[in-house]
Amino acid sequence: MYYVRDISVHFGDRTLLDNISFMITPKDRIGLIGVNGAGKSTLLKIISGQKTPDSGVLEFPSKTTIGYLRQEFELNESLKVIDEAMSSHEEALKLQKQFEIFNQQLSERTDYESDSYHKLLEDLAHVTGQLEHYNIATLEIETVKVLKGLGFTDADFERRVSELSGGWKMRIELAKLLLQKPDILMLDEPTNHLDIESIIWLEQYLTTYPGTVILISHDIQFLDNVCNRIIELENGNISDYKLNYKKYLFEKGKQKTIQQAAFENQQKEIAQKEKTINRFMAKASKTKVAQSMQKQLDKVERIELPSETAKTM
Repeated sequence: MYYVRDISVHFGDRTLLDNISFMITPKDRIGLIGVNGAGKSTLLKIISGQKTPDSGVLEFPSKTTIGYLRQEFELNESLKVIDEAMSSHEEALKLQKQFEIFNQQLSERTDYESDSYHKLLEDLAHVTGQLEHYNIATLEIETVKVLKGLGFTDADFERRVSELSGGWKMRIELAKLLLQKPDILMLDEPTNHLDIESIIWLEQYLTTYPGTVILISHDIQFLDNVCNRIIELENGNISDYKLNYKKYLFEKGKQKTIQQAAFENQQKEIAQKEKTINRFMAKASKTKVAQSMQKQLDKVERIELPSETAKTM
């Protein structure tokens, strides 16, 4: 489990996030929604460790890995597309390189009884043991599969990254993030620059993703197809719905109808009480009663009008 506890962020006099808390489970597919400026991207940056909140903490297991797809990214422009995507398997490739170097060195040595030769054998055994956790051939197949899912062709694999447009570079960055398989995968507008076939592929990929997915998207169909939970940011607070997007809209509509009716009923009651107070204030014998009624009325917690966040979305 992952816990976001009492997170607050202020910008001058404005409170962007007001003491918000929620729990994240490993299989959550969370759609983070709200009007522009509600704090969605800020919250992702806090969870990813790129931004520090004014108060509050994140309680994640020590070895939790977090991946965050931002709107800006850094790629090695001189590499081929396939090589840049394969760089996401950095640890496995590093071990493979060491394995090849040690084998080459052993083939050139004849001092079989020396301490340095035995040390080289130990190093090779250690690297070989670590490599057993990886399968380079499988990693290459998986990399090709993800790149093709995001719209690349075999011919594209040999192109230099520098030849691509910004939209296609974003697809490489997304591919690298998916291949790293972080425990918490966070995507900010991942469908930008994707065609319909790539969006459908990404939907299917995310629904079977082994970890947690948190995403921001203005693509309502994408949200509905991927997410099993909606967290809405509104006026610094959150509303948490264990529902997909369409069911969230239905539930939100019900709540608004109830809130609207409660607001109207309370306004009628307040108007009646104020009318009574004004009538009593006009009579000297009823002044104290009117003042007492006014104090009671001032303490009433006022029901607010329902917001229009859902309509805006």
